[in-house]
Amino acid sequence: MHHCIVIDDENLARERISSFVEEQHNWQIDGESGEYKEAESLLLKYRPDVCFMDINIIGGSGIELAEQLAKRIDCYWVFTTASSDYALQAFDLEATDYLLKPFENSRLANVLQKVEKLKRQTVKQCKNVLAVKSVGAVEFVNVQDIIWIKGSANYVELHCANRMLLHRETLCKLEMQLNPEKFIRVHRSAMVNVEKINSLSSELGRFSLLHLNNGDEVKIGQGHKASLFEFLGLDG
Repeated sequence: MHHCIVIDDENLARERISSFVEEQHNWQIDGESGEYKEAESLLLKYRPDVCFMDINIIGGSGIELAEQLAKRIDCYWVFTTASSDYALQAFDLEATDYLLKPFENSRLANVLQKVEKLKRQTVKQCKNVLAVKSVGAVEFVNVQDIIWIKGSANYVELHCANRMLLHRETLCKLEMQLNPEKFIRVHRSAMVNVEKINSLSSELGRFSLLHLNNGDEVKIGQGHKASLFEFLGLDG
């Protein structure tokens, strides 16, 4: 399933894009907004595959919001606007597309097809082996042996069945190298191999802990809960 958020200060513009996207196979709208702060919260919570972003939104600029979040979430930005004045800024952000209003549904269809193609290419480029350097040696770790990953500044902890290795890489960069169908972010500082999940349990009546097959427990961050549950086919 591909996930999308629509940010536009005009209700009709949001409804038009959302209704078109929802009609497409394997696409889902996770949220809509026309206001800067609310849009920021939605993007950080759902971390969509693509965001249709108007330039002029209530309380700020869509360009500024994308700039602020570009290093925090891996998202394809598609700007939708009546003005061509911001095209250079948009493509400086490596925008996937820039749609000038009014645009045809065929342009929306092209964007979705482009994102699907880019995601397939990303999966093909995923690493199967990580080269983990230590003093005087390099160890090659098969990613399918990794149970979960904990981020810690410029390092990550690779937790395997009977050991833990330190790997010099940030969690965000490593996330982009791993297959998103196998590894999913469950917390701002943790990813898990979904094939290594044994069970899910609750604290204070809310599901918030993953139990992994090496006996470790990993807390589920509130901002990642919805996407994790959707990935696992569970109701929130």
